[in-house]
Amino acid sequence: MNTNLRQFCLSAAIILGFAATADAADFAPAVAEYRAAHKEADRVLEGHVWYPSLSQEPERLLKGSAVWRNISGHLDARIAPGVFPVVMMSHGMYGNSMNQAWLAKRLAADGIIVVQPNHPGTTSFGRDPDQARQLWLRATDLSVSFDQLLTDPRFADHMDPTRVAAAGHSLGGYTVMAAAGARHDVAHFNQSCADDPARPDCAALEMWKVGHSPDDLEALQSDRSDPRLRTVIPLDLGGTQTFAPDSLAKIDIPVLVLGSGRQDMLDQTIESRALVANLQENLVTHVEVEDAGHFDFMGVCVEGGYELLKREEPGDEIVCVKGQDARIAQHDRIYDLIMTHLRATGVVAQH
Repeated sequence: MNTNLRQFCLSAAIILGFAATADAADFAPAVAEYRAAHKEADRVLEGHVWYPSLSQEPERLLKGSAVWRNISGHLDARIAPGVFPVVMMSHGMYGNSMNQAWLAKRLAADGIIVVQPNHPGTTSFGRDPDQARQLWLRATDLSVSFDQLLTDPRFADHMDPTRVAAAGHSLGGYTVMAAAGARHDVAHFNQSCADDPARPDCAALEMWKVGHSPDDLEALQSDRSDPRLRTVIPLDLGGTQTFAPDSLAKIDIPVLVLGSGRQDMLDQTIESRALVANLQENLVTHVEVEDAGHFDFMGVCVEGGYELLKREEPGDEIVCVKGQDARIAQHDRIYDLIMTHLRATGVVAQH
């Protein structure tokens, strides 16, 4: 199909899709795997796509865990008819595409396609310092994934490239801000770390040797923005101090900044609050979710998960603090905030 004809058909499908799905009941949330490769770097991505389906088959297990509640969905089901908005989602440091599967699944049930790449070098199963060093590629991972899926016959004609958002947790928050146009400023960051080199973001970038060579410095400070984004949503982001304040001030799309009211992991003063202070006031919405901790943006822990981690991986048990019923309640609050924002920005059609 030629480009003009495809665009005509897509536009028609969008109009028809709005009419057909605006008042529809929740979809059956489906999930599939995808692969994508960077053209200009030796970097292959693997991840998951959550999407709306009309499957009536029982959900099947996607991933089991001794710590996290099982994740299930309609595996590889056919996507529902229509054209849907897209949310690209970025996991945190040493996380993976399962961390926000709870959120992706709920978005898919509401008629949204969610793209979740695993960022090489900073995943829970691939801690490669040399790949992690290429921090600038994290934002590009989102664009590369989206480009690939726009050619994927399963999804290409169902993705609306005019209604695209990005959300990311922790280091994923850094990632989506870079995708929105925030630029890394090495001098600014080094100055901020001078008095507190043990700060988590300072320690991580030094551990990975980020920006230690001239070539890396140039790439690190390059523009990694994706103009298709209509809004971004950092979830208790880490890495605000890496950004040049003037680049934050130039971001011209709405930003929903969700911070952790419990402030159990990251200092809100130098992270979410500092980010908000540098963004355009009329384009930013900031909520510190009451009593939410950093890990409430991740999945729900199983009963006994806290004790298991405390015994097997001392220190990691923090991820399961208030990690069951209280976390489910936080998920409801977080989801409502995100959906309200997506509707307000036009990514999701108003009902």
